Amino acid sequence: MANWVKLTNVGSGFAAELLVERLRGAGLHARSSGDVGMFGAGFMGPTARGIDVFVLGNELSAAREILEETNEPY
Repeated sequence: MANWVKLTNVGSGFAAELLVERLRGAGLHARSSGDVGMFGAGFMGPTARGIDVFVLGNELSAAREILEETNEPY
């Protein structure tokens, strides 16, 4: 069973997918989860609660390094 841990919370579905793909591109396992409200799962704009980005627990340190290295305003 995978041990997913929260890496961060970002302001939009687009930012979440961008970060997830950046992490996956670095060979890490990543996924996003969050409530985008009445707009549905395909909504990529800003959300009131944000979108959580998760990685596997044993990859958290590497994911934090990638998050710190990026210049994107997640």
